[in-house]
Amino acid sequence: MKSRRAIEQAATEARRAAAEIRIPVDPVAVAMHLGCKVVQRNFTDDLSGVLVRKDGAVTIAVNSEDSLLRRRFTIAHECGHLVLAHEGEIFIDKQVVNRRDGNSSLAIDDKEIEANQFAASLLMPRDAVVHHLDELLYSCRNRAVLIEQLASKFKVSRQAMEIRLVNLGLLGSPSDDD
Repeated sequence: MKSRRAIEQAATEARRAAAEIRIPVDPVAVAMHLGCKVVQRNFTDDLSGVLVRKDGAVTIAVNSEDSLLRRRFTIAHECGHLVLAHEGEIFIDKQVVNRRDGNSSLAIDDKEIEANQFAASLLMPRDAVVHHLDELLYSCRNRAVLIEQLASKFKVSRQAMEIRLVNLGLLGSPSDDD
């Protein structure tokens, strides 16, 4: 499994190569820079997205029924499979109750975990998160409000932002508040 640091660096390089230096990052622009076609399809309820490599072409398809925030994360996740050079022709990602992927949430599939880490790093760059969190801390000390405001700024779900903040060591896990 790749290190978090290597995944952060890969996401930073992909974002910069696509000239996506402003927040919120546009994952479609990153995907297009990587040579991917991005399409929306009406999938079954539990399918978030798919990455297909066929005859030298790469397509990312996302569920048109998913929220904009989920579609953004799914596109970034699928870019992660590509950038991190995960082997395979097709990657399918399903959602399970507030999680983008059951395998990732169970921490049993290294490729899915890495792709989720890449997506988080791409959409919520460490330096930008720290900067915006520092700005918000002057006016707000409420955990839920901080997470909501940051999630809104980065155009990600509250859950994705909270996980990112915890993983960056900027917030304790919710159970630490008990």
